[in-house]
Amino acid sequence: MGQKKEQGKQKGQVFLVFGIRNKIILCFLIPILFMGIIGMSAYRKSAEGMSDKFMDSTMQTVNMAMEYVDMSCNFIEAEALKYAFDKDLSKYFGGMYANDPVARMNVTNNVKSNIMSSRTSNDFISDIHIVTKAGTTMFSTATGSSVDGVFEDYLEQTGAEGRFVDRWVDSHDLLDEAFSLKQSDYILAHQTLSKSSNAMVVIDLKASAIRDFMETLDMGQGSILGFVTKNGREILSENLPEGQESTLPEGEPVFFGQDFFPALSTDQEAVKQDAYEVTYRGQDWMFLYSTSDETQATFCALIPKALVVGQAEEIKNLTLGLVLLAAVIVLVIGLLIVAGIQGNMKNISGKFGEVAKGDLTVQVQAKGRDEFRGLAGSANNMIENTKKLVLQVSAATGQLEDSSQAVEEASGVISRYSQEITRAIDGINDGMGRQAEHAKECVAKTDVLSDEIQSVSRVVEEVGKLVDETKDKINRGMAIVQSLGERARESTAITAKVGESIESLRRESEIINSFVSTITEISEQTNLLSLNASIEAARAGEAGRGFAVVAEEIRKLADDSAKAAGEISNNVEHITAQTLNSVESAREARDMVASQTEAVEQVTEVFQEMQQHMVSLIDGLQDIVANTERADAERGLTVEAVQNISGIIRETAASAQVVQGVVDQLMDSVENLNSTARDLGENMQGLKKEVAVFKL
Repeated sequence: MGQKKEQGKQKGQVFLVFGIRNKIILCFLIPILFMGIIGMSAYRKSAEGMSDKFMDSTMQTVNMAMEYVDMSCNFIEAEALKYAFDKDLSKYFGGMYANDPVARMNVTNNVKSNIMSSRTSNDFISDIHIVTKAGTTMFSTATGSSVDGVFEDYLEQTGAEGRFVDRWVDSHDLLDEAFSLKQSDYILAHQTLSKSSNAMVVIDLKASAIRDFMETLDMGQGSILGFVTKNGREILSENLPEGQESTLPEGEPVFFGQDFFPALSTDQEAVKQDAYEVTYRGQDWMFLYSTSDETQATFCALIPKALVVGQAEEIKNLTLGLVLLAAVIVLVIGLLIVAGIQGNMKNISGKFGEVAKGDLTVQVQAKGRDEFRGLAGSANNMIENTKKLVLQVSAATGQLEDSSQAVEEASGVISRYSQEITRAIDGINDGMGRQAEHAKECVAKTDVLSDEIQSVSRVVEEVGKLVDETKDKINRGMAIVQSLGERARESTAITAKVGESIESLRRESEIINSFVSTITEISEQTNLLSLNASIEAARAGEAGRGFAVVAEEIRKLADDSAKAAGEISNNVEHITAQTLNSVESAREARDMVASQTEAVEQVTEVFQEMQQHMVSLIDGLQDIVANTERADAERGLTVEAVQNISGIIRETAASAQVVQGVVDQLMDSVENLNSTARDLGENMQGLKKEVAVFKL
């Protein structure tokens, strides 16, 4: 008993695990799970896409910024070339105005005015310096006082060789000292030698202009922009929220010297621009740079990685929040639905339990307006129909009880009639047995006569077969002989054709002999012609030597032709001899074929006589066969009549046996009917007890 309870408890736990509540909640949660997976996939894809788009657009901005600075530098280079190749300045550098103070003053005033105007018109120019040799005053927008030239010392400081100087440098200490300049005022300086290589034009790139330009670029909050020269001077611009102070170390480089900063190179194959992830001060950044081919300066940017994928992070957080909210809503709705389903199922299953105990007066009710209300209505209809069925069964039990008694009485009457039929059939079987024995004796005697007639018929049939075979063989022999005669006639015709062919061959041989004679005559004439040609060539002397060679070749050709004609003549004679022998052989073959044809005709006549005798023999055999067939037909009629009588007897006996079998089956059916009537009575009693259980 305890084991059954334990098994029932385990089954109940299994039902709870696979219950409707868990299934419905699982069905709701699976789509939510897939939504979360889709959301995370979308986040990753969007993060990658945003990162690529951001990097592309930012890289374009960095390249455009570098191009803008390069363009400004190109303007500075053009301005420097203007002063380096100025004719008046070239004369000034060469000392041509040393004896003309007025012209020298005019040139000096014009140059000062021009360089001041150039600096004012170009925001990227910090100062313009014209460095001259010692003994010649230099020009500069940084000071109004006169400063003696330091050209030789400046060339030595810059390491220039001849006319080759670095076009862009990031410092000039000698000029800073001479003109009291601050290195922080400029970031780069352009150097151009004059046309006569006795002076140099130096134009400083304003650091504040680069810084102002960098501040106009918005790379995102927290980003750091830098303009770095090839020697490590930097201009920085940090995009910070309002009120927040910079955390960058003062006086220390931010980009130059870092592991991620590219090594500057003048190699054409070096990477001039790139973008990749780096770690700086413990944080993840995106580093982008673009290096100028002209100035070897690098425009670079550090952008927080969180800024790149910030929007994607927002999408991820929004997706996770929505998925969690949907999961909570689904769980609440699922639990409410499951509670309603379980309540209705518990109510309906309880009512069904009362019906199973026999109470058909219960009413099933369900809460809500869903399918359970329809299920409750169907259950009530089922209970009502079951009640009607039980009432009908209760009313029918009485009628079945009366019917079972009537069946018992009818089975007794059928049993008596069956016994009387059985006795009558036994008498019929005895008479049929005696008649069957007499019919068997008659059939046996008729079979003996039939066997004798059939023996005679078989002998006649065998003789007929032999005669037919002999006739066939005669016919085949005649056909063979006729075919042999046709072959003999064909051989005669072929022999005649062979003779004609041999005769034609003989005539062709005679024609060949005539050709050979002609060739022989031509050869003799050719020999004669060759001889005459040789004589004429001998008379011609040295001039006729070539003609003599030709004559000799013609003679050889004539000899070869005569030799070939002789061989052909010999072959033709052999062919003629063979032809004559073939003609004689063909005649002998024709005579032999003629004699064979006569023998074949004689054999044909003999076969025809044999065929006529066989026809007479076949006619006699056919008469014997006809008489035997008539006797056999009469014997067959007799046997058929006796067999019909025997068949009727057998059919009668079989019918009697069938009737006997039917009677036996009827007796068995009566016994079964009695047993069924008894079982029916017992079942009626049990059915009454079962119906009495129901409460109507």
